[in-house]
Amino acid sequence: MRFVPRRFLPPAVLLAATALLGTMLVTAAPPATAAPVTPAFGPAVDAYAAYAPQRTCDPTAKPGVVDVRDLLNRTYGTHSSGIGRACRTNTSEHYEGRALDYSLNVTRPADVTVANDVLAWLLATDRHGNPHAIARRLGVMYIIWNKRIWRAYRPGWGAYSCDGTPSGCHTNHIHISFSWAGARRQTTWWTARP
Repeated sequence: MRFVPRRFLPPAVLLAATALLGTMLVTAAPPATAAPVTPAFGPAVDAYAAYAPQRTCDPTAKPGVVDVRDLLNRTYGTHSSGIGRACRTNTSEHYEGRALDYSLNVTRPADVTVANDVLAWLLATDRHGNPHAIARRLGVMYIIWNKRIWRAYRPGWGAYSCDGTPSGCHTNHIHISFSWAGARRQTTWWTARP
């Protein structure tokens, strides 16, 4: 048996191929996640939710908030979440059972992808030209994520002042506060299903 030497690629070609492959692995975006199943609503949509801060103490989870949590879990897999919270002296819609903390962490790329998908779904313009259509249909009052806040009563993102902790800065969860109508299933998400 005779030995036949193999041909090797020049080092420059190997280096270029390795660099290209490395770039592809580092810059490849994670696969997009599907948006929650959304009914084909007509053109009528709710007005933007007004700011209605917590005034009472009833941390029982309200049905609209539970529905949204369950919809997100069905779509994106089960994530830790919190709705009601024992009442204290500060103001929080959690004390009325109409706020959702949905655990996603800015340090985990897969969680950031889910957060971006959730926010895109909530704040997208619908096929009828209604801006922020799903947030309005659900009665979302405001959203806090990663040191930023979106308000229905003053649409647009703004900086969110925080205490530097993951919970306080909302870097380990998305916070969604609901109007009373949304919390009670009285908005078009529930009342105008085709």
